[in-house]
Amino acid sequence: MNIDEHIAQLRDAGAGGLAQYETRLRYNAGNPDKLANLFCEGLAALMFLHNGWHVTLRERPDLQLGLHGDALYAEVKRFYEKKQDRLNERAMLDAPDEFLVPLDDPTETEGKSAWEQIVDVAIKKAPVYMEGAANILVVESDSECLDLMVNSAVHEYDRRAIESDDSRLRRLNGIMLVNRGRTSFRPVPSNVEFCQTQRASVPLNGRLAVALGSIRTG
Repeated sequence: MNIDEHIAQLRDAGAGGLAQYETRLRYNAGNPDKLANLFCEGLAALMFLHNGWHVTLRERPDLQLGLHGDALYAEVKRFYEKKQDRLNERAMLDAPDEFLVPLDDPTETEGKSAWEQIVDVAIKKAPVYMEGAANILVVESDSECLDLMVNSAVHEYDRRAIESDDSRLRRLNGIMLVNRGRTSFRPVPSNVEFCQTQRASVPLNGRLAVALGSIRTG
């Protein structure tokens, strides 16, 4: 995690808000976990920049995004590799070549499925979502357990938003799952999954919805 190189990449790509972002990086240089999380915000910013968006790094929410005069905000959350990922990898390595291997989700090891964990984070982040604006949650995932889980997570989030008295839950317009280094093959090959919520107080216009659904990493 080279801070100078990271900032240079963001500057070359045209990111805004770099002064305060660099300050936060250097302040947390001695805390590897916190620094890695901050780097994920920068990686998410680069992803949007490389897909033609304008990006300003900020603190709450993490990113201000713009495209063709439309604006929205993104909060970034990193999911680390899970114990279940390592168990699944071991099961595949130990299986004979001609056998298919059932892969388990984190329910046994962590008490909740991957999509439930995404929902919990999306709800926990509700105070951060910008009132009166469109907001998305970007999940930077190191875990294969989360792949293809976005639709299930959003459906459950919608259900809880309807049942809740917390109006802040209506600020979220969708969840994006970024699978760096991996490609999911359903329904189409992609390393980024996006699903809209259905109860947002500020609707996501069609241009932004299409653009968000078209984002890919490098």
